[in-house]
Amino acid sequence: MRVMEALDRIEVLLVRAGGRLYALPIAHVVEVMRGLPVERIAGAPPHVSGLAVVRGSSVPVVDLGLLAGDRSAAGRFVSLRVGDRRVALAVDAVLGVRAFDGWLLQELPPLLRDACADLIATIGVLDGELLVALRAGRLVPDDIWRALASEAAS
Repeated sequence: MRVMEALDRIEVLLVRAGGRLYALPIAHVVEVMRGLPVERIAGAPPHVSGLAVVRGSSVPVVDLGLLAGDRSAAGRFVSLRVGDRRVALAVDAVLGVRAFDGWLLQELPPLLRDACADLIATIGVLDGELLVALRAGRLVPDDIWRALASEAAS
């Protein structure tokens, strides 16, 4: 079943992390930058590296390689807008923007849908390689957002 058949073309930022190819919705991308110093957050899951100061604001940093269970060689940050929040995604490489037919992306198979539907929107194949399209809004666990909000309020 095709989930994006109504869309003619889709623009994504292609990144590589932990040996995998990922697509980030271009509408969520704010900027791409070199990696910045990160301060660890107590109690955060391993894939949430900590906080970095981006343009004067503290934002959580998610290591995409670690999120996928791989080793990370993150050297670049992709700043994403998630609603009214910002998050920095640490990736190994930024490959560029690419537009392609929306029908190339498929719904997740039932096994994957049950296991990781919160993080993965769709999957597909691009240039003979598995492409994973992420849900930008689910990269940082809700409890981390709550802790950051309460810390900012104090």
